[in-house]
Amino acid sequence: MQKITYHEITGTIRCVSGLRIGGSDDLLQIGGTDLTCVKHPVTLKPYLPGSSLKGKMRSELEQKLGKLIGNEPCGCATTGCLVCRIFGPHKKAKHELGPSRIIVRDAQLLEGGATELKSENVIDRKTGTALHPRKIERVVADSTFTLRIGIQEWDFDKDAPPYAGKKGGEALVSFVLEGLKLVQQTGLGSGVSKGSGEVRFEQLKVTGKDTTLG
Repeated sequence: MQKITYHEITGTIRCVSGLRIGGSDDLLQIGGTDLTCVKHPVTLKPYLPGSSLKGKMRSELEQKLGKLIGNEPCGCATTGCLVCRIFGPHKKAKHELGPSRIIVRDAQLLEGGATELKSENVIDRKTGTALHPRKIERVVADSTFTLRIGIQEWDFDKDAPPYAGKKGGEALVSFVLEGLKLVQQTGLGSGVSKGSGEVRFEQLKVTGKDTTLG
């Protein structure tokens, strides 16, 4: 087994709407914020954990390919499964796919980064009364973050199943770009169905060359 090359997808993540990826709420105060967003422990600036973007990409790709089985990620570990090849088969320590191909870096703040409080509640269907009010913290719209995703290509990836008309390592890159496209269509973080989490991936490059999500 030999690594052939390393592809890197770079760009920026722009918050079209407010965005919340949950932080620690160990200290709760009366009248305080119920759900905070994750922040750097030293600078206290918000950032987007790579694990959050990676998990959302995987989930969206599994949905597209019909690989959702219960609440568990795909763990089929077959050579024809690009999800398992790129992200690693779930709960399968022994398999023939080699190491996971994708490396998603934490997205660091570029511009903006101020936070806002959004009030949410539950509506009583019988009376129309708002119940259980709470405040959530979101990064404001138009903030931007870095995007860096690495894709490792190994010698046996020449036998990877084709995707979007591409073969080998190019198929792996195309599959990851498809994952970004699906996240852009739905959203990132919590509260997507209630208006939060809309993002747009901009200035995309693959190993220095301009690309788009189509």
